[in-house]
Amino acid sequence: MENKKLFIFDIDGTVLNDDKEIPKETKEAIKELSESHDVAIATGRNRSMAKEVIKELGISHYIVCNGAAAYYKNENIYTNHLNKEDLERLLKTADNHNHQLVYETIDDLKRRNKIPNARMSDGMKFVGFDVPEYDKEFHKENALVQCLLFVSEEEMDIYADKFPHFRFVRWYKEGIDVLPVDGSKFLTIKILANHMGINLNNVIAFGDGMNDIEMIKQAGLGVAMGNARTEVKNVADMITDSNENNGISNALRELNYIK
Repeated sequence: MENKKLFIFDIDGTVLNDDKEIPKETKEAIKELSESHDVAIATGRNRSMAKEVIKELGISHYIVCNGAAAYYKNENIYTNHLNKEDLERLLKTADNHNHQLVYETIDDLKRRNKIPNARMSDGMKFVGFDVPEYDKEFHKENALVQCLLFVSEEEMDIYADKFPHFRFVRWYKEGIDVLPVDGSKFLTIKILANHMGINLNNVIAFGDGMNDIEMIKQAGLGVAMGNARTEVKNVADMITDSNENNGISNALRELNYIK
């Protein structure tokens, strides 16, 4: 098909409604869309946390862990791990300030702290998951792709500009993603699009969170959900309805990609 598009959808707050379910209208819209165009997921979740959504939508292209890994037809084409030296310094800093942390590989999560505090419990509940199992030494035997660090905005001065190999992206009022400095959803979208032979001008991205800003700004067309943060809406080419009001299907219909 000439001028075939690659549609990229975030999961939380975009594909999922506030009850962490895929609305019927969204599922039907993405199914119809995928008959004529390529569809992929780009999420902050790791693969194990995203697998049910990916399966329910029938998608085989996806980016997980905020760009740390990309899959084309369910085959891994790219992985980016956290720098080990900066990781050790990060862990010491977090311990010194009683900040709790979750380790992430592509398919697993473990918590560093024996007794989870309210920040960790609330943050995991926010994304619809239980607190991970405890394994303080998990990082020593496993290559991490990101960490979840539970700190407030006021406490970020402790970390900002002190870890040259990391970037920090807030996803919750007291939770941030710790990512490789050269990693993001958009940078990995470029890798996936190139692998698929699709020009970035033909990439259309939907999202709502701070980790979606770059892909919405840089994609050929960036669509912010009605429930998106103001910062996201400010860089979007289009603002659709919320994740509670068929934002995806309404935008696709308005853009004439589905009937």
